[in-house]
Amino acid sequence: MLFTGFIPLEAQKVGLESINIPDLESHMYFLASDELKGRATGEPGLLIAGQYLASQAKLIGLSAVDDNEDYYQDYVIEERSYDLEKCQITIKQAGTITEVLKDDFFMLPPGKTDHTTVTGEVVFAGYGITSEMYNYDDFAEIDASDKLVLIMNRAPMDEYGLIPKFEDADWNNPQNIMLKMRKIMAQQPKAILLVMDPKSGMNSLIDESPQIANFLRSVKQLKDSKNGGMFDGMPVKIIIVHRNVADKLLEGTGVTLSELQHKIDDSLEPHSFLIKDKTISVDLYMKSSEFKVPNVFGVIEGSDPVLKDEYVIYMAHYDHVGTDGMGGIFNGADDNASGSVGLLEIAEAFMKEKKKPKRSIGFLWVSGEEIGLFGSRYYAENPVIPLEKTVAVINLDMIGRIRTPEDKGMVGGDKVDVYAGDTVGVIGGLQSKVLADINSQTLAEMNMTGDYTHNRIDHPQRYFYRSDHISFARKDIPVLFYSTGTHVDYHQTTDTADKIDFPKFYMVTRFVFKTGFNVANYKGEIIVDNPFTTWGQ
Repeated sequence: MLFTGFIPLEAQKVGLESINIPDLESHMYFLASDELKGRATGEPGLLIAGQYLASQAKLIGLSAVDDNEDYYQDYVIEERSYDLEKCQITIKQAGTITEVLKDDFFMLPPGKTDHTTVTGEVVFAGYGITSEMYNYDDFAEIDASDKLVLIMNRAPMDEYGLIPKFEDADWNNPQNIMLKMRKIMAQQPKAILLVMDPKSGMNSLIDESPQIANFLRSVKQLKDSKNGGMFDGMPVKIIIVHRNVADKLLEGTGVTLSELQHKIDDSLEPHSFLIKDKTISVDLYMKSSEFKVPNVFGVIEGSDPVLKDEYVIYMAHYDHVGTDGMGGIFNGADDNASGSVGLLEIAEAFMKEKKKPKRSIGFLWVSGEEIGLFGSRYYAENPVIPLEKTVAVINLDMIGRIRTPEDKGMVGGDKVDVYAGDTVGVIGGLQSKVLADINSQTLAEMNMTGDYTHNRIDHPQRYFYRSDHISFARKDIPVLFYSTGTHVDYHQTTDTADKIDFPKFYMVTRFVFKTGFNVANYKGEIIVDNPFTTWGQ
């Protein structure tokens, strides 16, 4: 179906011209400043960012629709964090020694109570790999049922631990544990003990990623939500242990972890075995607390007496991941100060228009995205605007970068993929042909190109499910999600404001304004002809 409801660009000249690089820079350099300490959900920096967005929403002239008329939608997060003084690992050798280790460990999922114990015999199973392609099976000669399986991360490597011996990229991803679990589960183990392989030069998860280690030390979930925590539903516990734990388990077997790795890598044959006469007990203690965090929401009422009861909602998350605990700040300039700033400029552009669009427009800045899409999930379960009146959601997440020579390889388990020039990544439009057509023709109207590489529900990186739009797609509200892609600074302390390509940021912001304008002024019904709830996901 051809969309013919466009209003000529001249009609949005005032709004489009109000979007400018100096404003983008001003907002960006505040939200991504060191003073906000990475805007982690639950931390003071996030509250400052929320206050800034709410004050800007008021200054722009958006209407508050919350009970207090302060633009906030507050919700409560329950947090259970590790009680590090009590957590311990105990190794017992039959008839002799009991050793208690206080080295850091991380248990996924952590259990529902304040004390969780996992106890049993241990089998060493190399890398935990079963591969028909390489005629390799770490479980061929062992019985792992009802035992804890000790495995190394990664896969067989060269002498220096730099070049993989298996060409399959999936096996060589440092975060390939979920791929390994598909085969490990067939062994019916009690739990998995995951240790950094010696050739990596790392002793613990803290060495590899202090940020992830800090994140895993607590479990957060929405209070009173039907949904559980991020790791609920995992079929078996994964316990990430320090190298010292593996060395103590292997003590007395005649081989060290380093020696075992070299034997496996040199021969490309498994060296798996039961660690005899030893058991391990992992005791995780947790303590509970609650804290309140805000979404920020404002609206512009539509001009059509009938269509103004329908809403197009723009959305971006304004939280990030905080600090690394060692002085480094994850400023989150692109992720996602860029989307949050883009919404401010788009809201102002709508307010500058002489005639407001036919449908009403909502602007939703959500928190808690980085810890489980909490803000958008809460809004979708407790909408300020009834969901039946919400006809489309446009989500912005990382819209400020352009491809550079440094953007290659992998980062955080994802392939680096940044869109050059006039290209923007597009996800969505799958639920509504009307929305897909408006997106396509707005791209043409604004002389831009859409990249749909990740617009598949079965894409291995699962971007369709990894940002806040999914909370609305699950409610059968059609979504569009725009991004300029994943770069080498993704979730790094180097994602700073000076890395933003402001001409690209400006281009994308103008395009997204025009897309929402066209959706809001579409004369027909925004038909949902392929609802998410029929996809079987």
